[in-house]
Amino acid sequence: MPDPVQLLTVDEVAAWLRVEPRYVYRMTSSGALPKVYVGRYLRVPASSVADYIAAHTVEAVKRVSRPRRPGARARRLRAVNHG
Repeated sequence: MPDPVQLLTVDEVAAWLRVEPRYVYRMTSSGALPKVYVGRYLRVPASSVADYIAAHTVEAVKRVSRPRRPGARARRLRAVNHG
């Protein structure tokens, strides 16, 4: 017998992703998130949500600073008086 798939409700997926349930319905309608109908009830496989998160995770990129020109001074902000 195959491993059972954990099916989540729309509210559970919305809580997991911290979005509105409407957004989960939009994601399932567009095909971005696979859905399963159990009778008339919409369910989302938990593995699909985990795959969606992994596919849309963005790594932070470290900025590389350019070397300054010789003799260049560091820029400083000046205070401006209004009044």
